[in-house]
Amino acid sequence: MNREKTVSRGILALHGFTGTGADFDFLKAKSPTHFLWDAPELPAAPLDSLCEMLRERWARLSAFPRSLLGYSMGGRIALHLAKRIPWNESDELVLVSASPGIAEERERAARREADEALAREIEQLASAEKFYEKWQRVPLISTQRRLPSPWREQLLARRAAADWRVWASHLRLWGTGTLPSLWDEISALAVPNIRVIVGEEDLKFRAIAEKMCEKIPRSRIIVIPASGHSPHFENAESFVKAAF
Repeated sequence: MNREKTVSRGILALHGFTGTGADFDFLKAKSPTHFLWDAPELPAAPLDSLCEMLRERWARLSAFPRSLLGYSMGGRIALHLAKRIPWNESDELVLVSASPGIAEERERAARREADEALAREIEQLASAEKFYEKWQRVPLISTQRRLPSPWREQLLARRAAADWRVWASHLRLWGTGTLPSLWDEISALAVPNIRVIVGEEDLKFRAIAEKMCEKIPRSRIIVIPASGHSPHFENAESFVKAAF
C-alpha cells in the first residue's frame, strides 16, 4: 500500500525546555494512527542553523496537510520558523503555551540575566537529574505531575539521562530574553490556520494567548480544561480533539 495514502496529516513537533522529542510519545499514543509524527531532538544550535534544519524536515512532510506544533520554548521557535517556511492552504500552526517574546527591552534584559543565572545553576549542579528535581517544583510546570503512569516515569527517566549542558545552551541560545521579540511581526504571519492552545489553569499564558490572537489573523485561542502549562500532557484526549 502506498504509505502517502495512509497519512492524513504530517506533524512537526518541537519540544519545550528540558524536553525531548520522545515527550510527544504520549500524545502520539492518543492521536489517530494515520498521523505521521516528526519530533526531533532540538540541538544546541544558533537560531538560523536550527531553522534551516527544521525547514528541511518541514519540506519532507509537504506531501500531506501539515501541522507545525511547538510547546513553550518549542512554540517560541515555531513562531520564528513560521516566518521562514512555505505554507500550503491545508497547513496549520499549533502554538501550545507559547509566547512571541518580550517586547520591552528592559524586561528582556532582566530575563536574559535570569536565564543566565539559571544556566549557571545547571552547570554548577552538573546533573540533569538534580536540576530537574528542583525544576519540576516550579509552579508553572508542576502540573506535569498529572501525566499518568507509565508515561510520567518515562519522562522522569529521560530527564535524568539528559545532557545538562544542552539545557544550559538552550537557555543562552533561545531564552525569551535572547530571541528577538515578534510582537510587532506576528500580525504579518502568512499561515492559513493558527491555533493558540493553553491550559485553563495557566493564567499567565492565557493572557498572552488572548493578546496574540488579537494580533494574528486567522488565529483562535483554545483553552484545554483540567490542565496547566502542559495541556498536551495533562489532558491529551481533549488536546488531540482541539489541536488537529
